[in-house]
Amino acid sequence: MDADQIFNIANSLAFFSWIPLLIAPFNARIRNVLLGSTVTLLSLTYALLFFQTFDAGAMESFSTLDGLMSLFSSKEAVLIGWIHYLAFDLLTGIFIAKNGEKHELNPWIVRPIFLFTFMAGPLGFLLYVIYKTAATRKYSFE
Repeated sequence: MDADQIFNIANSLAFFSWIPLLIAPFNARIRNVLLGSTVTLLSLTYALLFFQTFDAGAMESFSTLDGLMSLFSSKEAVLIGWIHYLAFDLLTGIFIAKNGEKHELNPWIVRPIFLFTFMAGPLGFLLYVIYKTAATRKYSFE
C-alpha cells in the first residue's frame, strides 16, 4: 500500500470514529471500542511506518526547527506525523468524554468541543479544561 492509500484510509477511519463519540460521548462501551480499535490501529500503523523509515542519524534533527522541517520533507514523514495527530486527537476526545461523564458535564456543551479537538487537538483540550474548570469550580484531572 502506498502513502496516499494509507493517508486516505487513516483519515476515513479517524473521521468515522468521531461520529459515535459525538452521538454518545458518555457511553463507556463506545469509548472502549474506539480505544481498542481505531486508536490501536492508528498507533500500530504509526509504529510500522515509523520503524520502516527510522533513521538514527536524524535524531539530532529534532533539536532545531530547521532540522525538524527537514525531517518532514517526504510524504512518508508527513504521513507518520499526520497519523500521530489523528491518534492523539481521538485519544484526547476519548479522555474528554470519559472525564466529562465522570464530572457529570453537559454533553451538549462537550460535543462542540469535540469538533475543536478533531480539527485542532490542543485547542479542543484547552476549551474542555476551561469548560470543566468553570462547571466544576475546580482545576483538577483525577
